[in-house]
Amino acid sequence: MRTTLKISEIVDQWLETMDVKEITRKNYYRKISLWFRWLHLNKIDARSATAKHVIMYKESLINSHHSSFTANGYMIVIKLFYKYCERMRYCDNIASGVRSGFKMTGKNKIPLSMDQARTLLRSIDVSTIKGKRDRLMIALMLFNGLRTCEVERINIEDVGTREGVPVVYLQRKGKVDKNDMVVLHPKAVEYFEDYISERDFDCKEPLFISHRDCDRGKVLRINRQSIARMVKQRLCKIGINDRKISAHSLRHTFGSLLVEQNVDMEDIRELMGHSSTMVTKIYVELVQQRKMLHCSPSARMIDQLVAI
Repeated sequence: MRTTLKISEIVDQWLETMDVKEITRKNYYRKISLWFRWLHLNKIDARSATAKHVIMYKESLINSHHSSFTANGYMIVIKLFYKYCERMRYCDNIASGVRSGFKMTGKNKIPLSMDQARTLLRSIDVSTIKGKRDRLMIALMLFNGLRTCEVERINIEDVGTREGVPVVYLQRKGKVDKNDMVVLHPKAVEYFEDYISERDFDCKEPLFISHRDCDRGKVLRINRQSIARMVKQRLCKIGINDRKISAHSLRHTFGSLLVEQNVDMEDIRELMGHSSTMVTKIYVELVQQRKMLHCSPSARMIDQLVAI
């Protein structure tokens, strides 16, 4: 380090420059702290760390059996921190040439088939308010391709009509406002009305809340982690227990089914809330994978060969 500032002071400065939410800032602090803790445990001077040590840390993450998502998150934070240090001329960017080494794309999540999606929806017991809540959340992910963070952020007042058409206004991933709008299918409207009729509410309240806490007199927004866990549990109940199938698979299901219906790529991009059709093309690849899985041209060729 080419500065007399303490590491903790540099970290505080860095975090203050980050234009992110407070929860993200705390997450960055936790992850960079784990890096410095690893250096300390390995008797490496944090002020003299090199690219070699970053690579060693990356290997330790792999050997610790962290998920790709978690490990990649740690490496991204280290890269951001040392990029800041380089900009401030505190030290060289020792992480600039180190690749994360973790493939973390949407391709890692498999979409459901139409039959699986239908089974998932029908399996939910809606005799309880919790069941009605879960059905609506899952429907929004399947019918509109919403991310768990987008589902989490919806307030009751965000659901309404525009020119007589039922819609919900969203705060998309990476956005700070709710200017994005998606049209609700009549079934989603039915599920919304079924769920909301069970609640005493203020329109400014979160749409999806913890009903365990509600019974205690509290109105707490259900977070994305709880949403993901709920979806995973309901998938397991219908016999789907694949690590590549998760809550995000419901979004992929929506995109893949649109491709199968030959919807225009630009329309799919708009519906998914993507910034570019380059991102949207993942669903074309997913559909192609499924096509090759069930209708492989090589299988037909081999059938002809063995018939000779």
